[in-house]
Parts: sequence; C-alpha cells; structure tokens
Amino acid sequence: GHDGLSPGARGHAVESEQAMSAAGQVAAGIGCRKGCDVQDIVQAIERALAAAGRDARALQTLYAPEFKRDELGIARAAEHFGKPLKFLPLAALQAQAAYAHSASEHTLSRFGVPSIAETAALAGAAQGCTATSEGVARLLGPRQLEGGASCALALVIAESVT
Repeated sequence: GHDGLSPGARGHAVESEQAMSAAGQVAAGIGCRKGCDVQDIVQAIERALAAAGRDARALQTLYAPEFKRDELGIARAAEHFGKPLKFLPLAALQAQAAYAHSASEHTLSRFGVPSIAETAALAGAAQGCTATSEGVARLLGPRQLEGGASCALALVIAESVT
C-alpha cells in the first residue's frame, strides 16, 4: 500500500529520506548469546546492513550493553569491520525501550528491554546528539538475527548547528 500518500508527496518523502540517509552515519547495536561466535555477529551486522541498503562504510560505531563486555565475539566483530566498539549501561538501553520494533519476552523479563540490539543501536545513535528530544535516533528496521547474534541499525542524526 501507498499509505494513502499521493505519488508526488511520496516521491518527495523518498528523496529527503535518501538525502538524510546519505549524510547519516549508522550505529550498530549488538545482542548475542553467551559465547557467541564472531562469524554469527559479523553475519548479523552484514544482514542488517543489507536490509537497510547500506554497506559497511556507513557504520560509525558498534554498541553493546555493558554486561556483554566479556564477549570476545563482539570485540572481534568490531575489529573485522575496523570500527570502534562502545559499551553502554543497561539504563541507556532501557531509556530507548519504547522505540524498539521487536520484542522478546525473555529479554524483557530478564533485562527490561524488548530487544538488546535495537535499544543498543538507538542509545548509541543518540549518544552523538546533544539534544535530549525524543526520537533523535531512528531504527533503520527491525533487528536481524543470525545464530546466537542479533544486530539492529539506527541512524545517527547529527545536530544541525544553528
């Protein structure tokens, strides 16, 4: 469906979307099971990039929750892409819970967030913004799963300095 938009309006929306996307760097949020294989994490990231029509050059930073600091696979995946890896406190992920697209009962009951990957991506993308306004960061789609890993991408919207 065209969401009831006229073709003209729709074409315009797509253009501005692409202009924004071209400028926007992407934050990757990573979730994984314990002892997850680096290959799964790399594949999940590549799958998320493909789904969003991006390539690895768009990746700015990989984000994972603080409690995954000991997962070697995440660090290796960051090395594979040559990107920095930052760990975020769980509270930062929880603050983004309302904006996630996917939900896992297990993740919700255990960590209080619907999706680690999605909330990590949103929290990571929001890091670059000085504004505290809601919806500064935007998911580029639901998380992509591969083996024991999940990855979601969020658009880093830089503040336009006036």
